[in-house]
Parts: sequence; structure tokens; C-alpha cells
Amino acid sequence: MDVVRHEAVPGRPYAAAVVAEGRFVFVSGQIPVRDGRLIAGTMREQTRAVMDNIVAILDSAGATLGDVVRCGVFLGDLTAISEFNEEYASRFGSRLPARTTVGADLPGYLVEIDCIALLPAGTRR
Repeated sequence: MDVVRHEAVPGRPYAAAVVAEGRFVFVSGQIPVRDGRLIAGTMREQTRAVMDNIVAILDSAGATLGDVVRCGVFLGDLTAISEFNEEYASRFGSRLPARTTVGADLPGYLVEIDCIALLPAGTRR
């Protein structure tokens, strides 16, 4: 197992991601944080920040959003799911991964996303 380093939320007791079996990238739940600070704002703005963190972590592992096969989404306000879906879909384009979305009591933010990616064939870590 290879730990992927990323400092979106420094000092937390978990890895940003791990690569298992050389190809499976498991990205821990990401929240709307930039430079160690929580980003306030709309569902769209917070989703954009979360996706930026995921892109940076995937890049560190050698993957892209195109390699993501599954996402787990936690929303603090299900009435804003349309706004979330628009931003989320704009990031993935036509290659949407499998997804589970649930409402959750999130402490001070609106969205958290985790994901699983599969590194391209011939790529191993």
C-alpha cells in the first residue's frame, strides 16, 4: 500500500489517499478547504473547492478524474442537489463514475466527496 501525500487538511489522522494493489486509488473524503482554511460559500463554490482537492490528490497518485470509477457524496443540504449536480457533472463531463449521494449532518460545510480511481493499464505504484 502506497500513501499519497497531500496537505489539503494538515494534521488530520488519515492519508489523503492510498494506492492499493498498485492500481486502486482510494481518496479519503475531501471537504471545501484551501490552504488549510474552510471555504464558506454556496454549494457550487464548495463543490468546486472539493473537486479541486480531489484533482490535486489524484494527480499526485498519477490519476485523473477520467480514472474515477466511484464517488461517495455527502451533502449537508439536499435542497441544493441541483446546484451540486451541475458543478459535479461539469467536472466529469460525459465519463460519469458510479455514485452514492446521501444527506449528512456536516460540521460547518455543505459537501464532502470521497472516490475510488483505477490507474490506467500499465501504470502501477
